[in-house]
Amino acid sequence: MDADTNKLKKMIERALADGRLSRQEDEDIKAAIAADNKVTEEEMKLYRELQQMVFEGDLKIDD
Repeated sequence: MDADTNKLKKMIERALADGRLSRQEDEDIKAAIAADNKVTEEEMKLYRELQQMVFEGDLKIDD
């Protein structure tokens, strides 16, 4: 796992800590993924897992 992916993973873990995902946290995560103008398979996997948690109701979205 490279440094960018590790940073992204830590961002996601902080967002998950309270069981809620704010719109700002989601935007920050997406910005971190796009920051280097390339999206790795690992970054997409992490983001898909985050989305899956929202879809399954394990993670609530805050406004």
